[in-house]
Amino acid sequence: MMKIFIFALLTGMTLQSSAAEPIVVDVRRNITLAEDDPVYKDFYINADASLGLKKNMVVTAVRKINIRDASGASAVGEILVPVGQLKIIAVYDRVAVAREYSLLSRDDLPMLEQIGIMTGDRIDTKGSFIDNSKPKPKRKVAEETSTLPGTTVAVAMIPASTTTLAAPPAPATAAVPVESADQKANTMLKAPAARATAGETLEKTADSGDNTLHE
Repeated sequence: MMKIFIFALLTGMTLQSSAAEPIVVDVRRNITLAEDDPVYKDFYINADASLGLKKNMVVTAVRKINIRDASGASAVGEILVPVGQLKIIAVYDRVAVAREYSLLSRDDLPMLEQIGIMTGDRIDTKGSFIDNSKPKPKRKVAEETSTLPGTTVAVAMIPASTTTLAAPPAPATAAVPVESADQKANTMLKAPAARATAGETLEKTADSGDNTLHE
């Protein structure tokens, strides 16, 4: 009888411990077929209404990180690091479904090797609140990065250069006089007369020289 009582006590403590620490057991995303299809990412939590979870409640997802020394041989301890916030969208018998509400900045929190809420992260209801606003569906990345309406994009156009390089000046050449046919003919006719005159001059000079010697 004592053994049964101890077994029931341990089983109850185990169930209470597991129920007191709800975690994210699965993450699923829908497959979009068109550019305008919304993207949904659901986080499944092993918890129910007995833990106080209700629709539109915003809770915090925390991650347990084991700290070891630089060699990795000995464990120093473990810490719980807040990752982000989840908003409960539905609560069932043993499962609650949530969607990402926001990711917490790492400026004042320890860094994470893997960013984003993932399977195994624990759910902390401390500081939770109710948000009844309708969530905005997320679109594909291509649509989110498209140009916003009314945005003017300035494009600088560089005109092609119309300046042409000047060709180097040609070397100067001496002007060659052009003679007409009449000028050539006159030149040819004057050439014999000029030669005859030169011959007569030479003969007169020779004769003059001979007379001088005879005297």
